[in-house]
Amino acid sequence: MNWFSRYRFFRYSKSSPLIISKNNFSTQTILLRSNDYKSKSTQTTLIRPNDSKLNKLNRIIFGHKIFDEPKNVESILKEVLSDFQNSKEVRRQSTEMGVQIMKYRTAIRQFVKEVKDGKIEKCDKKALQSAFNEGGRDAIEKLLKLAFLEYSMNFMSDGDKQRFNSLKQLSDLRFPAEWHPAARTIQRKIILHVGPTNSGKTYNALKCLGSANSGVYCGPLRLLAHEIFDRFNSKGVPCNLVTGEERRELKGINVPLTSSTIEMVNLQKQVDVAVIDEIQMISDQQRGWAWTQALLGLQAKEIHICGEPSAVPLVKSICQSINEDIEIREYKRLSSLEISQKSLDGDLKKIKKGDCVVTFSRKSIFSLKHEIEAATGLRCAVAYGSLPPETRSQQAKLFNDPNSGFDVLVASDAIGMGLNLNIKRIVFESIKKYDGIGVRYIPIPQIKQIAGRAGRFGTENAVGEVTALETSDLKYVHQAMNSPHKDLEMAGLQPTMEMVELFAHQLPDVKEFAVLLEKFEDLARVDGQYFLCNFHTQKLIANSIELIPMTIPERFIFVTGPINTSDQRIMKNVQKFAMLHSQGKPCRISRIVTIPEKVPHNDELLGDLESIHRTLMLYLWLSYKFSETFVDVELAREMKLKCETIIHDSLQRLKTTRKRYHIVTRDVRKLNVTTKNNKHFTRQPKITKNDTAEKPVPHKQLENS
Repeated sequence: MNWFSRYRFFRYSKSSPLIISKNNFSTQTILLRSNDYKSKSTQTTLIRPNDSKLNKLNRIIFGHKIFDEPKNVESILKEVLSDFQNSKEVRRQSTEMGVQIMKYRTAIRQFVKEVKDGKIEKCDKKALQSAFNEGGRDAIEKLLKLAFLEYSMNFMSDGDKQRFNSLKQLSDLRFPAEWHPAARTIQRKIILHVGPTNSGKTYNALKCLGSANSGVYCGPLRLLAHEIFDRFNSKGVPCNLVTGEERRELKGINVPLTSSTIEMVNLQKQVDVAVIDEIQMISDQQRGWAWTQALLGLQAKEIHICGEPSAVPLVKSICQSINEDIEIREYKRLSSLEISQKSLDGDLKKIKKGDCVVTFSRKSIFSLKHEIEAATGLRCAVAYGSLPPETRSQQAKLFNDPNSGFDVLVASDAIGMGLNLNIKRIVFESIKKYDGIGVRYIPIPQIKQIAGRAGRFGTENAVGEVTALETSDLKYVHQAMNSPHKDLEMAGLQPTMEMVELFAHQLPDVKEFAVLLEKFEDLARVDGQYFLCNFHTQKLIANSIELIPMTIPERFIFVTGPINTSDQRIMKNVQKFAMLHSQGKPCRISRIVTIPEKVPHNDELLGDLESIHRTLMLYLWLSYKFSETFVDVELAREMKLKCETIIHDSLQRLKTTRKRYHIVTRDVRKLNVTTKNNKHFTRQPKITKNDTAEKPVPHKQLENS
């Protein structure tokens, strides 16, 4: 066996590290080493290696290793309990709740012993296994924390016990239906429209909405809310628009309908018909709460829910819990979808008119655009997540217009929802994506949703086709497309601002808002079909504005804003916005943002402009929350439009080159020092002349977003 068959090597950008993976082990470790070979530093990262057999599509990541999902929890419980007993965080939380340090030591020892003996009911083998299946080691640790806090009540004073019970009641999220008493007084009719992409499910739901005397559309994206707003008004059906950043209300006439992003829907208004789109988002770790809130809280006589079949059991269960009947209407795809048996063999010259090439890196989008245009002579439109929704819509129109001169679309997973596209063929340039932790395979539901965009009923591209640029990727696409859907199990919840404020009053000594949210997470109790949405983003924002004096409601509004925490520019601007609001001064947008006059000529400058656009969007969002501070609304809108125009012009001119790197023998020799002492690697076999001899080794490029 030569060295390449045992190890796989990738390099995915010029400045990126070299990735080494060792396969064929249940426990798989990946080592990243800097390209600066003079540097002695090494770093491990979370990246799933290339699995040629593709027999395990779902992996769970723990710490610095990647594991296949174990069959039971016993193998790690001993280690978890040892770490738990010595955890400084658990000790801090317990003492803050009123457990004295000497009593804490006794309590933690007894608790760990009783867990091992199976005497703690909430931490028995079945409960631990269930937690592990749902969320891995983190879920076990959370279960142990909550159980220990309740167990430690036996070591608290009477006053601390009373306070702890109050906190438990305030963080009790087991009965979210009771948060919406007005909706419980209405006999609602629930109709669930389910089917694949291009099946007509949303079309039929919107027909019912269009004929209603009053109604509301709840969409996952501002882009979709705009589309429905434009569609109804163009047909002569008056419709208002409500999103976090924009309000458009028609004056002087009766307006029966409203198109809204789902977070902004008015739950206090009674309507005849409501439409909830993309219901499968109810299980999203960050935004799922908004779909749960709409499903439970809308005061509508008739609610039409649209989405994937995977949501049926969960939605039925929620409706049964509130004694509401549900009608399920199943749809089949209106146009056929064919999965190609052949890839493009890496040849971009095989790209043709009507193709949508999907990749998952912003840089790859621009480099592919340039390479495809050079190889085929076809002009490319682009669409990706950080692009302003208005610009995405413009690019979609260019691609759909046969006379525009734009024949190919290069896009990210942003095309999965929110854009009407006349695509003939989907071509996956990659089936991996960087998710902030490591490079992973695209989830199967997402592959299906993206692939389903190929083919559009009633057009010349009625028959859709799906393929991949590389043959190895096409195997995964085939397996994903032929896999049965996995039913959703839980719906997201998020506490209201009033809940968090009451919770904070019980903890006057906790000054940091991020710590307050963390304590709410630790104590929160949810029913089996619900989960608490992730507070990670909110805690990052809370930490950035911690030193700025504000009330709890004000902090809650800021941390729940549309803020990309990986964007350093917007994080700094959040601090400026919060400071000016705290000081009671008007925030002048011209002092915060300056739009460059020149059209960006490279990817970095375009990224800066997109960041400016996000800042303007946040300003407009805050203007509806704090109108006395964020006063330059019209100027911000003008700057936003100017920014979108410059971005659109830049997309037509921007050219970058996609660099492909190869691993040669000298790279391997220099890596021997790194790998030979690493306990997760065995010594590499010697490389003979027959193996490589300084020739580039073929490899699959990983995409970094």
